[in-house]
Amino acid sequence: MKKNLIILTFISFQLSLFGKADYLRVIFNHNASHQATIGWTQTSGSAIRIYFGTRDETGAVVLTPKGITTSNLFKGHENNFVRLTSLKPNTLYFFSIEDNEGRSAIYRFSTVSNNPEDRISLIGGGDSRTRRKQRQEGFKMAGKLKPHAILFDGDYTDIDSGEKWKLWFEDWTLTYKDFDNHLIPIIPARGNHERTNKDLVNFFDCPSTKNYYNVTMGGDLINIICLNTEIAFNGAQKQFLKKTLDHHKHFYWQLPQYHRSCRPHVAWKMKMKGVKQIYKHWIPLFEKYGVRAVLECDSHITKSTYPIVMSKDKTSEEGFKRDDENGIVYVGEGCWGAPLRVPDRIRGWSRHVDKIDSFKWFFIDQDKIEIRTVAYMNADEVEPLTDQKRFSIPKELQLWPSKDQTIIINHKIDCNL
Repeated sequence: MKKNLIILTFISFQLSLFGKADYLRVIFNHNASHQATIGWTQTSGSAIRIYFGTRDETGAVVLTPKGITTSNLFKGHENNFVRLTSLKPNTLYFFSIEDNEGRSAIYRFSTVSNNPEDRISLIGGGDSRTRRKQRQEGFKMAGKLKPHAILFDGDYTDIDSGEKWKLWFEDWTLTYKDFDNHLIPIIPARGNHERTNKDLVNFFDCPSTKNYYNVTMGGDLINIICLNTEIAFNGAQKQFLKKTLDHHKHFYWQLPQYHRSCRPHVAWKMKMKGVKQIYKHWIPLFEKYGVRAVLECDSHITKSTYPIVMSKDKTSEEGFKRDDENGIVYVGEGCWGAPLRVPDRIRGWSRHVDKIDSFKWFFIDQDKIEIRTVAYMNADEVEPLTDQKRFSIPKELQLWPSKDQTIIINHKIDCNL
């Protein structure tokens, strides 16, 4: 009887009238193995609650009601969030949203393993401002590649209006609506086109009102550090950076993401705020604590550097020199729908630089980080991966500059395949 009741309850969710919950997102903003936040935009209805759960020992889905943790009305969006704690690692969870007008479809997401011996897949990029076709293709491709999470590094829209955010969230549904409503969690950072820190707080339940925080994955495998280049680089933010780097110094990897680039590959961007400040306040800490890869955005091009370290000697260029053993690989610079620019500031330590719509794809394990650049505009030609095959390279996937240019970062040496 219990099993039958669970199955009937699950079927009733599928057959019931849809409620008015839209623009779903799952956010990792603490520990991706044990915590997650479910967010959505409520377009109508009242008496809202969520049904949430996982499969029991028989394989049936069991959903129980939960109340909303926090909500806000921001730029014309009614945003609701349910913060989940004490989750099981590497587990598939299901949820449905109910209001007085009905219940939504069943959605799902997965937590990340807490075993550092398990591999992790991440997509990283940003600058999705104005070219919706390109943004949509990138979101579709992300959905097909099945990463454990997406690091989104700022500049979601161009003018930061409620209508522009509506379009962005509408496009974000392409990451899950054709993939059994399986949501890929987002780890968001702020860009310069977000006019206020409140964007991340109100749209993504960011745990920090200053938009700097960290997310851990895979036990002690990786610490992801989200920084904010639109506020003071020194002071409290620098103290946070030092504290999180020190607290997680025993982790295999620490991966910062922030929007402005320290050495942009578009010349006029060198005049932007942050170029000197990142170099002065953050990079010495990255190097001290053994950071080996950094995700940047802002310039609307794609780049990967050789491993580089700060230097003022005669072999250095703009404050850096190549060091394959100890250097940091800087990747980014943001081309997920924003207008592309011509990269015209190339250094000797620049490895791959071009004007192309793309994002980065990271495979991370204890021994190495693999970084690929995905030219996502042929998303419709690519067969979607499964959770079990998320580390496969789809046959039709276009990697830039070529399939044999994967960047490998080992703990002690960096090389190309």
